[in-house]
Amino acid sequence: MRGGRSSACFPPFYADYIMAGVVIVMENKQDFVIKNGVLIKYRGPGGDVTIPEGITEIGSYAFDHCTGLASVTIPEGVRSIGEMAFRCCKKLKSIAIPEGVTKIDEGTFYGCEGLTSVTIPSSVAEFGEGAFYGCTGLADKQSMVVLRGILFRYTGPGGDVVIPAGVTEIGFGAFADCTDLTSVTIPECVTKIGSYAFNDCENLASVSIPKGVTKISRYVFYRCTGLTSVTIPEGVTEIGRSAFDGCTGLTEIVIPKGVTKIGRFAFDGCTSLTDITIPGSVREIGTWAVACWPKPKPTIHAPAGSYVEEYAKKNKIKFEAI
Repeated sequence: MRGGRSSACFPPFYADYIMAGVVIVMENKQDFVIKNGVLIKYRGPGGDVTIPEGITEIGSYAFDHCTGLASVTIPEGVRSIGEMAFRCCKKLKSIAIPEGVTKIDEGTFYGCEGLTSVTIPSSVAEFGEGAFYGCTGLADKQSMVVLRGILFRYTGPGGDVVIPAGVTEIGFGAFADCTDLTSVTIPECVTKIGSYAFNDCENLASVSIPKGVTKISRYVFYRCTGLTSVTIPEGVTEIGRSAFDGCTGLTEIVIPKGVTKIGRFAFDGCTSLTDITIPGSVREIGTWAVACWPKPKPTIHAPAGSYVEEYAKKNKIKFEAI
């Protein structure tokens, strides 16, 4: 007996331990740590796993690195699946997410390279960053993992890549470390490009960002050393942290009207950058945003009397009024 309850209250294949409100259930050697309807942790050996009825939430990291997991049956009552819940379950081949789940969280199936089939219900309205990152088994004939309009990962050889019409979002790290990518054509229907999307694509020479994109996410072109030309459209309001950090091939940048914020280190390490045009709409520039260390700082071109001029003088950056 533990916690005042005897395991005799349950069928012989159950053992029930109550410690500080946490129930540890062992059924047919499949171990679950459950609290208030939340599956906190699976401790079993893997194989074909059926999550018990009554579970309403699969918690963050619940099956994290369960390398023996082959399949999992999720009961209809589940409404939430936490971040990294099935991270690196490399033998997991298929999964059906029940109706009622509204969000697949950050990194939920990160690194599930054996996953070849996934059923996503209409109730899912949101995907967290990297929800299916590294799920190479889901790639189509174009070497792309595309689910519900989101390009989660490109698995091809690189070269000149055309993203198909119908893709509305380029996900977290979608082309990261694709060192042989030389060009990418992004359709106008794309409205979001996730963090690290083109990180370390060192041979990517130029890119034109579609008009519907409103934010250049953090680290999106980080260390794209071969990038010499980038077109930022009007409609963008923010350039995120380290968005172009380490793009040593860029010599000139024109930031369009409407941008209000340039994040920390946005253009740091752009050692060839000589000129950057910044509109008067900018009201915030982060630390080392245009430092271009270790080379001399570029000339900032902006309206006289603007916040940008004040920033340039404060940081001892050459300024020319436009």
